[in-house]
Amino acid sequence: MFSDEEIDPHREVAASFSNPFASDEREGENEPWASRSDVNSDNDADVSNGKTGHYSQEQQIDSESAAQNRSQSQAPPPTLTFTVGHLVDRTKRFPVFTFNVITNMPRFKARKYTGVERSQVEFERLETHLQATYPECLVPTLGPGTTVSKYVPEYQNDRLVVHLLQQWLDRVSRHPILRQDYELRQFVEAPFAFNPALSSSPALTMAPAPASSGSGFFSWGKSRQQPRITSGSTPFEQMLETTSANLGIFQRNAEEVRRWHGRLARTRARLAVDLRDVGTKLVSVGVIEHNAQLARAFKRLGKSFLHSGPCAQTQANSEGSRTWAVLGLEAAACADVQRTLQCRQLIFTEHQVAERQLERKKQATAVLRSSSSINPEHAQDAVAELAAAKADADSRRQRAERVDRVLSADLRVFEHGRENDIRSMFAALARDHLHIERQVLSEQRAALEFVRQGKARGAESRTQQELQHEPAQAAIL
Repeated sequence: MFSDEEIDPHREVAASFSNPFASDEREGENEPWASRSDVNSDNDADVSNGKTGHYSQEQQIDSESAAQNRSQSQAPPPTLTFTVGHLVDRTKRFPVFTFNVITNMPRFKARKYTGVERSQVEFERLETHLQATYPECLVPTLGPGTTVSKYVPEYQNDRLVVHLLQQWLDRVSRHPILRQDYELRQFVEAPFAFNPALSSSPALTMAPAPASSGSGFFSWGKSRQQPRITSGSTPFEQMLETTSANLGIFQRNAEEVRRWHGRLARTRARLAVDLRDVGTKLVSVGVIEHNAQLARAFKRLGKSFLHSGPCAQTQANSEGSRTWAVLGLEAAACADVQRTLQCRQLIFTEHQVAERQLERKKQATAVLRSSSSINPEHAQDAVAELAAAKADADSRRQRAERVDRVLSADLRVFEHGRENDIRSMFAALARDHLHIERQVLSEQRAALEFVRQGKARGAESRTQQELQHEPAQAAIL
């Protein structure tokens, strides 16, 4: 029981929420991960060629570049839209999905792709690639390819799986950095199975969590209810530390609620079996009962139990699949946020290490320059090492400056998405329970009407019997 309005909740989100990436979507050069050399390479080449000509040619080039800039400002923003169709085959080990793509991004070979088929494993490979390639970004968490759990092992909600997949694709396609990824384009255009290549960007070495808790930034030790703010940190870092502590508490509570909610679903499934058994026994009693009125009563009561059994099973399926899957997805998303925040700390640590190495190279180069017996080869090697260290330090510094800007926007989107997901989950759960309770209530009303009609028929039959016995009693008197 999954309402149609839940299939695309992002329509409501897009109407009521101002996307923090809206300013970045207008021009590709404003995006944190966009390459300015790619955007301005054609214009720079034209201007450099025009400098060798006459002054009239330079004016013509300037007018053409101005016209091109005006056309670019009036051009529609880049769009990338995924529409998940259906689940192709559930009999396979891993489910296969089909989807359509519509885009106006120039990196794609076509503007529309229909009937693209990808398996759950390929979606997981794409998610892993995005997390490894863009540690600065908060990559959305991919939903499970199944809703089967140990609480409702025989129930599969494919519509919920498709809804969660559509939600993940929408969030990836709206991200101004992730949608520019080359492997995402290959994911759409590859004619056969998608197997992304290894990331060419420098990978981050994740440090193991310390065994004991400390007061430093992101000390992953013993859990604490009151977050500690590191002294000397910036307000943004204090906000990140508070967010990490709050999400850690939410993750533990969500996992606990998910487990107990699953147990409730399993108990309700057992109740559904017991209701069906009671209804079957009552109907069998009504079949063998010789009293007609009492037989009808037993059958009607058994019918009420038989109707309540499937309602309880439907409620158990709703609790054990939708709530179980969504809460598990939110808990995994909190873990991904903490991993991303840890990557941020490692990025800043690598930047500090690169700055110290650059300072050592500068000192070593100064010592060589002050030496009277300097070897030209050693001096050349020192200058080359200094240039390499400076380039590495600049790259690390730009990455450290970029991570806070990107992470700030990603966290705002994450908080809004988390709020919307939880609200939609509870709204769907409430609608399902209300629909089920209405069915049970209508059945109870029908049973009550049957009882009232039975009482009326019994009173009428007794009145007729009394009228029949009155002449006989008068004759006796």
